[in-house]
Amino acid sequence: MVTGIALLTNWSSNKQIPGLLGIAAGYMATCVGFLLASLQGSLPPVISIFLANALIMGGRIPVLFGLANFWNQENTRLPLFYIIWFVGSMAGFYYFTFVDENILWRIRIYTVMMVVFSASVVYVLAKGLKIERKLRPVMAINTTFGAFLLLTLSLFNAVTEFTLMFFRGEESLNSSEEAAALFLLSSIVTMTIFALSVIIMTMEELKVEYQENAIFDPITTILNERAFIEVSNRVLGVALRYTKPVSMLTLEVTNLDDIVKQHGTKVGNAMLRHFSLMATDRRRNEDVLARSNYKQFRMLLPGIDEAGSKVVIKKIEESLLGEEYIYRGNSIKVEFLICAITKREEDLQLQQMLQEGEVDITRMKQKQ
Repeated sequence: MVTGIALLTNWSSNKQIPGLLGIAAGYMATCVGFLLASLQGSLPPVISIFLANALIMGGRIPVLFGLANFWNQENTRLPLFYIIWFVGSMAGFYYFTFVDENILWRIRIYTVMMVVFSASVVYVLAKGLKIERKLRPVMAINTTFGAFLLLTLSLFNAVTEFTLMFFRGEESLNSSEEAAALFLLSSIVTMTIFALSVIIMTMEELKVEYQENAIFDPITTILNERAFIEVSNRVLGVALRYTKPVSMLTLEVTNLDDIVKQHGTKVGNAMLRHFSLMATDRRRNEDVLARSNYKQFRMLLPGIDEAGSKVVIKKIEESLLGEEYIYRGNSIKVEFLICAITKREEDLQLQQMLQEGEVDITRMKQKQ
C-alpha cells in the first residue's frame, strides 16, 4: 500500500505524462486484492477468494492500459485481449470456489493470468522502446533503466510462473500461515520492484522531455530558436568557407490569433503543427527549419540564391494552399506571409539576416 501511495504521488506530480493514473489506480486495486487474499479463513470466500482475485487480476487491466499509453501505444488491442482472459478466469474462479472447490485449479488459473499479464507487459515495453528510439532522437542517447528493470521483472515472472505451472505438485504447504507468509513476501518483492521501475521510468521521461525542449519546439516538434541559431552559425561557417550563398525565409501565420480566439488554443497548436509539416515536406535535408516565436518560423537554405529562394517559396505556398486544415468538418484557412533574405561571403551574418527578415515581414504586414 505504501508503494501504491508512492505511485499515486508520482502521478499527481507528473500529470502531463500519459498512463500514470491508470498504472497507479490499477496498482492500488491489486494491493487491496493481495491484502484480502491473505485473510483467507478469517473472511468469507466471496471476499477473500473471489473478490480478492478479481481485484488482483482485474487491477492489471488499467495497469496495462497505462503502460500502453505511456509508451505511445494508445490504439493497441492487447488490453482488450487481457479483459477477455480476465472474464474467463473469473468464471473459472467462481466454479472452483463455490461449485467444485479446488485450490490447485484456482492456483493454475491465477498462474495463467499472471503469465499472460507478464508477457503482455514484456510486449508493450519491447515495442515501446523500439518506437521511442526510432521517433525520438533524444531517447536514443538516454538510459532507460526503469524500462529494462520492469522488462526483466516481467520476463522473469512469465518464465517462472509458466514453468511452475507444469512442475508444481499436488501437495500444499504445511500451514495456512506459511502459505500466507510466502504469498505476501513474493507479492511485496514483485510489487515494490514494479513500482520502483515505474517511478524511474517517469524520472527518465522527464529528463528526455527537458532535453527535447532545449532543442525542439514542444508544439511543432521542429527546432526551437536557440537550436536554430546554433545550427545556423555552423551552416554559415561552412557556406563562408566555400563561398556559397545562403538564403533565409521568414514565415509568419498572420491569422493565428483569430484562429485561437474562434476555436481555442488546442486548434491553434494543431494549425501550427500542420503549417510546420507542410513547410517540412518542401525542404531539403540540409535546410534548417525552426519555430522562432509564437507564430513565426525560420528556414535557412544553404547554397540557395535569390532565384532558388523564390522557387522554395512557391513550393511552400502551393503546399499550404493545396492542403487545407479540417476541424470538425470545417476547413480552416491559414493566412501567412513569407519573405526571403539572401547573403553572400562577407555579408553572411546571422543576426543581420534575422533582423532584415523581421523588417521585411513587418513591411509586408503594413502593406496588407
